[in-house]
This record gives sequence, structure tokens and C-alpha cells, in this order.
Amino acid sequence: MPIPRTADIVVAGSGIVGLALAWRLARSGFKIVALDAGPAGGKISAATFAWINGTSKTENEAYHRLNRAGVDAYEKLARQIGAAAIGLAGNGSLHWAGPENPRLLDRMRDQGQILRRWGYAADPVDAPAMRRLAPGLAVPDGAEGLFASLDRWIAVPRLLDWLKAQLAERGAILRENCAIKAVERSPNGEIRAAITAEGVIPCKHLVIAAGTATPDIVQMATGRGGFPVEELAGLLVETPAVPVASGFDMVLWSPDEAGFHLRLTSGSGLLLGADDIDAQIRADASEASLVSGRAALIERALGWMPELRKVDLGRGASHRIGRRAIPADGHSILGPLKDTPGAYVAVTHSGVTLALAIAELLAEEITTGTAPAALSPFRPERFGF
Repeated sequence: MPIPRTADIVVAGSGIVGLALAWRLARSGFKIVALDAGPAGGKISAATFAWINGTSKTENEAYHRLNRAGVDAYEKLARQIGAAAIGLAGNGSLHWAGPENPRLLDRMRDQGQILRRWGYAADPVDAPAMRRLAPGLAVPDGAEGLFASLDRWIAVPRLLDWLKAQLAERGAILRENCAIKAVERSPNGEIRAAITAEGVIPCKHLVIAAGTATPDIVQMATGRGGFPVEELAGLLVETPAVPVASGFDMVLWSPDEAGFHLRLTSGSGLLLGADDIDAQIRADASEASLVSGRAALIERALGWMPELRKVDLGRGASHRIGRRAIPADGHSILGPLKDTPGAYVAVTHSGVTLALAIAELLAEEITTGTAPAALSPFRPERFGF
């Protein structure tokens, strides 16, 4: 199929954020062309823990509320079409710490108080309650937990497939392995066209949702370098199916510096990660380091769920490296690029949680020309863009 001759909006990037934006804009009647330098969803979205939550965002209320909007957007869509259609799963998240870690307990209590003050369900639970919530979890007597019932996880490939089908149904064009090479602007800086190796696509708007490639495309659109997004690597380990107790389907997360986390997968295995292992991989990405990190994650999972020692958890396990886009201040960058009318950017660390909410809010702005108040703290202009 030849490159489209024109579009109302070109969306650069077809991970979870880009596809959600393209879908929402197509729903508003725009002629959409979504482009990706590789396969859609094949980079950041292909290697994400995919925890949908507002629980971990307690340092900034505006950012928490944006993430809460993301949680609510998934629940709304699931009510309309069914959770299974988009791969939405899970029945909450549980943070917990033992009595030997009073500092961690204090941190977790503070986190719960903040979340409850902001209206987010985060209930303190004792050891017996945790054993009921997470059968098979080795909870010591005297341990305390924080249960966030609104949290979910999602099978990202299923959601991406649904979004692609929605684009096709609405006549939007998705071109994979078709990178933007340049951006054409008018003398006053307005977006005129996206230029690819396959041809030129005249357009009125360019929405840049390209994850770690965002700085390069922003430079094409504005002529300015230095857009403040870093790429950080993270290791995820996935096990084959495991015999977990009936009723267990939540995200487990340690509140300590190691930040170990696990959840089920759609294949009934476990998905494992940890903040300290990610730091190890960033310092040394050798095969030996990856193997060491994988073994450490599996051993931690066995420490939390000792019943799994009856099976060889490492046999058949696989690992993958995620390349995450991290804005300089850790918060999303969302909205128009100054001095480049028609150009918008959407880049965030919390892409899975925020994808549907970002799509709704930016589509509202592009459609009406009115900036949603929820986006005001996250504009590119705070970095001079």
C-alpha cells in the first residue's frame, strides 16, 4: 500500500501511548496516520511490567491524580467492552514489610495516609489478612501491608491488538517500519508535513509519542536539541506457568530500596522485576550480569512464595530488557511545542497506566483548542519547549 497522500494528524510512535492517541483521535473523526520506526509496540511496550496504578505516585498530587485518571479510564473501557477484550486483569496490589524493618513500615504507613487523603483506596492490612489476600505468600507474624484494591495489570499485547483493530475499523492508517526522517514547516513554524523514506505526508498536526526516540523527532519538528528524556534499561524475567493458589492475582511490591515486584502473567507464569537489579543491568549489561540478575529475581520470588520451590522456577524462564523513556523530572511531558503550531508531544514513564487518560486529554485539546487543567503541570514549556 502506498504512503497516504495526506492526513489531518500524523502520530509518530506506535507504542501503547501512540496507538491510544491515534485511536482516540480517529474516534473524533480525524484522518489519522500512525507511524513507527519498527513494529508497533515492539520496543518499550514490549517489555513493561504493566502495572496500572496510582499507588506508587505519592510525591506529587497532580501526578497522582493524572495516574488515577488512567486507572479510571481502564475501568470505564472495561465496563464498555469487557476486561478480557483489552487484557485487563488483577485484583489489586499489596505492599508489605516485616516487623524487622520498622523504617519500611513507617514509610509504608505514610504512603497509605497520603493515598487515603487523596481519596485512593489503600487499606492497611495485618498478616492474617495478607495471607487471605495473597495465598502462598510467606508473611511473617507481625508484618503489615498496604492493599490498593483499584490497582490492576494488563496484558499489553492484547490491548495493542485491540487498538490496532480499532484503527483499522475507523479507516486510520498504521505504517510500521516507517520512520520519520524530517518534518516540514511553514515560514511561521507551522507543521506542514511528515517526511518518511516512503514519501511525504502533508498534515495539520504532528503528535510525537515515540518514547525514547521522542527527542530526535522533537528536534526535527522544532530545530532544537536537548529535549529532556533519558533512556533507562530494566530487566524483566518471565517464568512458565506455576501452580499458584486459587484466587491469587495481584501485584506484589516491596517498599524497600530493592523494589522487588511480581505478578501473574496471562500464561499463568510470574513476571519479576526489581529496581536494584535494573541499576545493576544499567551498570553492566553483559550476559553474565543478565544471568546473575535473572537468578536473583527468581530466588527472591521463591523467598516470597516458598511453595514454588517444589517446581524448577528457573527452567524455561526467559528475560527481556525494557528501554524506558524517563522525563528529566520523572513526570510526563504532554502538550503543544511552543513556536511550532500543530506539534504536540506525549512522553511519560508511566505509559501503561496513563495511555488512555493521555489520549483522552490530548484529543480534547487538539479537538477543542482548550487545554485541560489536568495537563497544566506537565507542559513541555517547563523545559523551554
